[in-house]
Amino acid sequence: MNPSDQRQALRAAAQWHARLHAAPNCAERRAQWQTWRDQSPLHDWAWGRLEQLQAGLVGVPGPLARHTLAAGQIEPGRRTVLKGLVLGLGVTGVAWTGYRNAPTWLADQRTATGERRSLILSDGTRLTLNTASSVDIRYSAGLRLIVLIEGEIAVHTASDPRPLHVRTLHGDMRALGTRFNVRLHADCTELIVMEHAVAVHNAASDRTVRVNAGMGLAFDRSPLPKPRPADLARTEWRQGQLVLDGWPLRRALAELQRYRSGGLTCSDEVAGVHLAGVYPLDDTDRALVAIAEALKLKINTYTRFWIRLTPMS
Repeated sequence: MNPSDQRQALRAAAQWHARLHAAPNCAERRAQWQTWRDQSPLHDWAWGRLEQLQAGLVGVPGPLARHTLAAGQIEPGRRTVLKGLVLGLGVTGVAWTGYRNAPTWLADQRTATGERRSLILSDGTRLTLNTASSVDIRYSAGLRLIVLIEGEIAVHTASDPRPLHVRTLHGDMRALGTRFNVRLHADCTELIVMEHAVAVHNAASDRTVRVNAGMGLAFDRSPLPKPRPADLARTEWRQGQLVLDGWPLRRALAELQRYRSGGLTCSDEVAGVHLAGVYPLDDTDRALVAIAEALKLKINTYTRFWIRLTPMS
């Protein structure tokens, strides 16, 4: 089947789903839907794919549903088609609404918890994904676009006449021949520029903010603030290192938690103790042992996925 025909059929299936959902007891509408489905084997195939997708999502909470299917089990071309279907279903209230909430298994590139991946894009740009991150890559004749859906990326741009943009739900960042880091938090996007500059714009601002090397900008959907000096050590995750310079223990553990499954906490008595050092992200167990030794803490393992640091006595 032609991918273009598949996409059209899947869009039509999503539209029919919306109509049936809006009038579940309308016999005439159901008869019209059945006529459409019987018109072509492609229509029947599209409806079957829609039903399969919904069956896998029924009763699954949003955050968990994102991980219900593994990207590696879906062919890239088919993933693009299914993405169109899911985005179409967004208007019917099934599982997600809008691009930001599209499941990560539909992303063009993604990493699992604790995984980092570096790749060279078609223009020579180096893109590195941090733990639990996902992006869509949209290159065209006039634009290079990377959409950060979840997590964190580092970008080292290659020379190309087309502008390169990184976009999140909070705004747009245009690279000005540069190396930079972008992290998507729940409530904002955080940009750190290592070389040259990045121009930032969002819908709430009537101007573009230039962020130069050594500076950073945390922004949401509000008017853009002024850039501030950045902690460049926070970009050392690319080298597999967590660099801490006087972080409170609670914050340090929250950062380390991004790279491992389960819960990682500490008692209130030690939550504010400050920690400095360089810790390995590829072996979080070893990092925990080093932290506990540095602060003279006890590692309490309640289950395989629940660890708590407490005073030694």
